[in-house]
Amino acid sequence: MIWVTWRQQRVQILATLGIVLLVSAILVYVRMDAIALLPDMAVVSEKYNQFLQYFVLAMLVLPALLGMFAGAPLFAREIEQGTHIFGLTQSISRRRWLVSKFAVAGGTTGLLMFALGLIAAWALAPLNFVLSGRMAATMFETQGVTVGVYTLLAFVVGATAGLLLRNTLAAMVVTLVAYTVLVMTVANEVRPHYATPTRYEGPVDHASRLEPWDSMTVSYGYLDAKGNEVGYSPIDCARTMRDPKDCMVEKGVVASYSEVHLAGQFWRFQLTELALFLVLSGGVVALGLFASRRRLT
Repeated sequence: MIWVTWRQQRVQILATLGIVLLVSAILVYVRMDAIALLPDMAVVSEKYNQFLQYFVLAMLVLPALLGMFAGAPLFAREIEQGTHIFGLTQSISRRRWLVSKFAVAGGTTGLLMFALGLIAAWALAPLNFVLSGRMAATMFETQGVTVGVYTLLAFVVGATAGLLLRNTLAAMVVTLVAYTVLVMTVANEVRPHYATPTRYEGPVDHASRLEPWDSMTVSYGYLDAKGNEVGYSPIDCARTMRDPKDCMVEKGVVASYSEVHLAGQFWRFQLTELALFLVLSGGVVALGLFASRRRLT
């Protein structure tokens, strides 16, 4: 069964391998060039700012594309063509048929993307400052172990959707929507709670930023003389064309605070997200195995 699955999925697997090798080669060159240009951070930022923006966009989209074009057709295409009946009439069990396909196609694709994510984390280390550090939104998702686990989730969602819906196009749409919703929800609502944030406080006339520039901001606000939070927003003053200092005096603002996650927590957060998405992926696979009892005939 493993050999049959390899024969069926070899084009997608080899294409993924080609993408990983190409992007890895580009990343190695970028790292070497950036190191040669440092410590001139201005030159590095000017040269690679646009590249990093395109790279981040590509790495955010790639897991979804692999889920749509490799995962969604995994079962849906066979069901549409009726060829799954031949596999189910062989000596192997229905469960083994499903698990073999998930493992060979999804597992291989996920491992290749895991490797790419780790290479990206190593290669972008000298350039993380260009886009506000590796804890920043989008930079966190496009390097480290999250790249592989996002791909794995997108793949199993696509495969399971194809199994349930029995239609490749519908499964592709479900994959894109589910992947986008899950990744955005975790990034905005769940990730800030992986650890207790570090709090910084300082007077409002403080000239420099209180927290490190490469940290992830969880919340911020303003305090009065007693340390109570004040409902003040500079936007309100701008709308009424008032001087911000006058607004602060009127509201009793004397200090500001920010709660952040520091860059040193990057790998802790990466491993936490890895565990979370592995559980989600396992749940999706279990759903597929359960649904196969009625959807595969």
